Amino acid sequence: MLNYQGNLWVRKNYVLGNRTQYPLFLGTVAGTLLLYLYCDFVLLQKYCEIPNLSKAIVTFQILSIYSMFRVNMTEPGVQMQTISDNKYFDGKLCEKCKAIKINRCYHCKFCDHCVNDFEAHCFLMATCIGRRNIKYLLGLVTFTGIALYLLLLILIYKLFVSDCKKELTFIILNIVSLVLTLIHLNPFIYITWRNASQNWTKKEMNKTKFNGSPSYIYKNYKQFFTQFYDSQLYASFIQY
Repeated sequence: MLNYQGNLWVRKNYVLGNRTQYPLFLGTVAGTLLLYLYCDFVLLQKYCEIPNLSKAIVTFQILSIYSMFRVNMTEPGVQMQTISDNKYFDGKLCEKCKAIKINRCYHCKFCDHCVNDFEAHCFLMATCIGRRNIKYLLGLVTFTGIALYLLLLILIYKLFVSDCKKELTFIILNIVSLVLTLIHLNPFIYITWRNASQNWTKKEMNKTKFNGSPSYIYKNYKQFFTQFYDSQLYASFIQY
């Protein structure tokens, strides 16, 4: 439903995520929980001899699950301004949803709305990835990666240092599984952190030269992790 304010329509009842894809999201959550339960109750209890390390791994697992829900439940930066009659409007409108287009605002064909700083539509999270939830996606892949790397180090230590010949095959299979998982996860971690350091979206990352200045990277990271409301985006309709 759109509420009329002059010639400006404001979307008041934005529904978080794509409801038709929620079964896939819930399946992703269930699969991740099963993986973590296996890691905690089978691998950590059996091979981890440092209690604080086990607690650290479980903490990162909890943070990754929290980040997963925040990605899904945070409005991604939908451009909620639409014009019903563009007779007196000189700006740029989206041809599909009639939203006012600003820089780095793109239309998602799966959710049928425009998203600011649009990265992609994530089917596993059942939502778009944009300006307001990209940092939670970064947390998700980072916390998951740290937890899996720590677990991998424990298994490698057991394989080469401890005497566990009876369980050699079991340990090797788990190491191979973790390595294959991290091989697929590492590109997402690297690309997300690199784009955040340069204030890039996915569409811009191959069009601009990388700037390695520490002050420039710090400024972009600070904006990336602290920016929640954007004045250009929200000042004109937050009163509604």
